[in-house]
Amino acid sequence: MELTYDNMVNWMKEYLTVYSERGQDPATMHQMNDYYAPDLEFIAHIGMPQGPLVVTSRDDFLHHALLHPSSYERLTPEDITVDERRKVVVVLIKFEAIDRKTGEVLVEERGMSHYQLALDENNTIKIKRLLFFREDLPPGTLRVFDVFLRDQK
Repeated sequence: MELTYDNMVNWMKEYLTVYSERGQDPATMHQMNDYYAPDLEFIAHIGMPQGPLVVTSRDDFLHHALLHPSSYERLTPEDITVDERRKVVVVLIKFEAIDRKTGEVLVEERGMSHYQLALDENNTIKIKRLLFFREDLPPGTLRVFDVFLRDQK
């Protein structure tokens, strides 16, 4: 597949849907291997005092996606910008933390994700690097990350 504007936009929309529906479930998370390079680098600027969360492999990233079993995040693209020459897609995303038992939206916030794409040996699009920057909200506001932390002991 070529890294053209239309291919990247369509692929990104598909990826966000698949991640939301199957990427955070142990039974189906293996499907995310179709979207991430094995050496994926993920850097999340989410306001942690110790600095950004850094993950340096697809397997570790997938492990992180399973650390909040009582909820999952639904990702909805609100704007997609493509730099075809640099193989970069930037997405303004609405993140919703959804309670798995009730289906209730617990929190909604926004963030910006910067995806560096590459073609693998089979000419398949993969995410090579993902930078995430979350929305700055007033202190004390419940965040998606706060919902995820309720599963941590």
